[in-house]
Amino acid sequence: MKKIVTSLGLLMAVAPTAYAQQDSGLYMGGRIGPSFLEDSCVSDTNCGDSELGAGIITGYDFNDWFALEGTYDYLGRFDTAFDQSGTTVGASGDLTALTLAPKFSYHFKPDTALYGKLGGAMWDFNSNAGDRDDVSLMGALGVDHQATEKLNVRLEYQHINDMDDGYFSSVDNNLVTVGMTYHFGRTDNEPMSEPMVEEPMMEEPAPEPQPVVEPQSIVLSEAGETEMFGFDKATLSEPAVASLQPLVDRLLRHEEATATIVGHTDSKGPAAYNQTLSEERAQVVADVFLDAGIDAERLTVMGKGESSPIASNETIQGRAQNRRVEVTSPEIVYVEVN
Repeated sequence: MKKIVTSLGLLMAVAPTAYAQQDSGLYMGGRIGPSFLEDSCVSDTNCGDSELGAGIITGYDFNDWFALEGTYDYLGRFDTAFDQSGTTVGASGDLTALTLAPKFSYHFKPDTALYGKLGGAMWDFNSNAGDRDDVSLMGALGVDHQATEKLNVRLEYQHINDMDDGYFSSVDNNLVTVGMTYHFGRTDNEPMSEPMVEEPMMEEPAPEPQPVVEPQSIVLSEAGETEMFGFDKATLSEPAVASLQPLVDRLLRHEEATATIVGHTDSKGPAAYNQTLSEERAQVVADVFLDAGIDAERLTVMGKGESSPIASNETIQGRAQNRRVEVTSPEIVYVEVN
């Protein structure tokens, strides 16, 4: 039992250190679900082999696909019986386990991943017949979904194999849980930067059109303080719509003006999914111009998915910069006819 307590203490001690780091990948949470103890009895002996288990989760995301995760679980109070020299011996007690394992994830959607873990479980059976503990192999499979900016929900199946030490005789534990984790390093609303607007050259009021109207562009990015799209939504926020107004006014003022709208994503998730997402978000921006009465023929709308990053996809900030929509209206040249 002392080894369990010591290891749990070390696991909790690293949390403040990880949280203090910039761009921290630290997350913590809890889980609960049924716990099953297989082969805990000799034949024809009545034993309790199904209980409610619960535990805490602590981990650190190094990148999108790799994390190091530890759990401390109360697996239930079990009645066991085993054959010792032809005599059936029974014991009743609480079973706990501390696990530590690498966690490997595959994102089949940007916000949802399948994951697997393979590591060790330090378990302890504190019973009326004595306290026994040992280390066994642990494996787990699960699905992890980002529900909000900082909260993930998960469903996991965990198996601790061949727990054999005195009161147990090669028994296995199976734990099925639902859980929730809080991710400290993620910023609220996946914010974006203030729209970068290249101001056109000032034009003196005149009854006749100027010979040249300078190009103008706006980049809507998720790397700053103004929300672009609501979390898991395909509609622009009101501040983002307002930031497009200078270009809307330009196209309304100059009938010859056109605009090119290009959507981009980060590399998280399958490339085909990201291509579709970039096209959908580019179209959402185009709809702002269409709603203002601008003809669709004056707009070029496309998505480039994850193919044109402007920053590293290995960091949260870099991925936020890559999730963007670029809107450009080229130079207008008027030809005077004598």
